Amino acid sequence: MTGEVADLALEVNSVLREYLSIQNRIFKFSLKKALGLFRPDPLEASEAVVPLLDRLEKVRVGIKGLSPSEESEEGRFLMVLRAYSRAMSKAMGSFRDLCVKLERHKKDRKYRKGPYLEDMKSFQEMETSYLEIGLKLNELKKLISEESEK
Repeated sequence: MTGEVADLALEVNSVLREYLSIQNRIFKFSLKKALGLFRPDPLEASEAVVPLLDRLEKVRVGIKGLSPSEESEEGRFLMVLRAYSRAMSKAMGSFRDLCVKLERHKKDRKYRKGPYLEDMKSFQEMETSYLEIGLKLNELKKLISEESEK
């Protein structure tokens, strides 16, 4: 894998790790949250995603600038990486929307019993989309690694 391609893939991986950290602050169980000692700030989380979205856009522009061809494994990898970053951006947008709704309805129990479940389902579907593309991306990465070892 060429240096530019590896750099783009590493940037996407870095964005993913930062995004998951932000997401975990909101959704991951913790004893401090359960005891009311820590209250996650959905608006802060929503805003923290904005620079990550910008970074993913730069990755997509970088991929487009390389003009990948489906005729090579590396080209296919770049095209899937671009689809992955696009799907991750959509999931991040959904996460941001959900965070805004959580803040808006933080004292509204009716939201938690109805619309929240629908919003969470929609968000999870978008998450699943980029995760499925990620599986394809990992397969291509393995294939490229195996070919380079030959």
